[in-house]
This record gives sequence, structure tokens and C-alpha cells, in this order.
Amino acid sequence: MRSFRRRVRLAVASLLALSAFAIAQRDYFPKKALADDSWSDQFRADWYSSALKDMGEPSLFELATSPSAESYRFLWLRTFHHPVAIRVDVRADGTGVLTKKVRAGSAGFPSTARQVIENESRPLLRAETQGFLARLKIAGFWSLPGQFERGGMDGSQWIIEGAKGGKYHVVDRWSPEGGAIHDLGIYLLVELAHMNIPKSELY
Repeated sequence: MRSFRRRVRLAVASLLALSAFAIAQRDYFPKKALADDSWSDQFRADWYSSALKDMGEPSLFELATSPSAESYRFLWLRTFHHPVAIRVDVRADGTGVLTKKVRAGSAGFPSTARQVIENESRPLLRAETQGFLARLKIAGFWSLPGQFERGGMDGSQWIIEGAKGGKYHVVDRWSPEGGAIHDLGIYLLVELAHMNIPKSELY
């Protein structure tokens, strides 16, 4: 009897821990932002949030509760390569700060190697910051649909988030070969973060 009760307590404790984990993961993304059905939405939120947590990244969804905050982030999750996060924090004077982080392991496979292997920040000149914001405007970022139902076994997720004036928006695409999110991602990777990505690793 005691053994049975102990198993029940352990099972309840495990369920509570999993529930708390799911709630913590959800802090990065609002419900139904990544998929219409609850299972896919939770799966993606957990996956993306895990990478962001590993890299010590803040929640832009929570940051959006501050009307004065403005920040954008590109999360690049490739099946066979390191996860990458590039964030632009816009200052009140029109300048900004760019933060680039790279995590060990590959985004498509579970790994115990999850430490941050690159973590660099640099100030952005006003011209650089405003140039990026102009590209966001041209792309119509704030009106782009958040989800686009296309996927595959191997490839990459391109997730761009924005927090501005108390609003939050996230756009998620799978292996885009062109279009607004592809162009914004490349601009952040190459022009602002100065990353040298071989063609074989750009997908």
C-alpha cells in the first residue's frame, strides 16, 4: 500500500513538474502564435523556448509589456548545425545594440552539449539601426502572418520576433528560399552580425 501511494505521489509530482515546465516555456510565446492546433503550437513553443533558454535570451513576449521597449530577434534553428540567435535592441536615441549568440549542438537532434559557444554584443550606429528598421517596414513585418504551414524532415526554422510599443509579433517559416523573412534573416546574419556562413550551411 505504501509503495502504491509513493508511486502515485511521484507520478503527481512529475505531472506538476511537467506542467510548470510547459508554463515556463509558454512565457516566450503567446498561445496559438506558432500553430493553430494546440499540440503543434506547444511542441514548437517548447522547442524554440528551450533553445532561447539555453542561450540565456530574454522573452520578447514579456518585454512587450513595457511600452517603451523595442527589440527584435532572429532565431535560426537548423537541423544539422548550431542554433543561432541575433537580437537588436533599439535605444530611445535611434541607435541600437546587436547581440549574437551561438549554442553548441545541432538544433535537430537532442544533445548534452548545450552551452553557448559564441556570445558577442556590439553597439549599432544610428544609420545601421534605422537601416534595419527600414527593412522591417518594407517587409511589412508587423502585418505578416505568423504561421505558414510548410515543413519537412530536415531543414531549418526561421523565427523572427518583434516587441514595440506594447505589441508583440512572431513570424515562423520553414527553410525559406526567398521572401521577407529570408531576406531579413540574411541581413541580420551577414550585414549586421558579420557572420560568414558557407553556402552549404545556409538553408
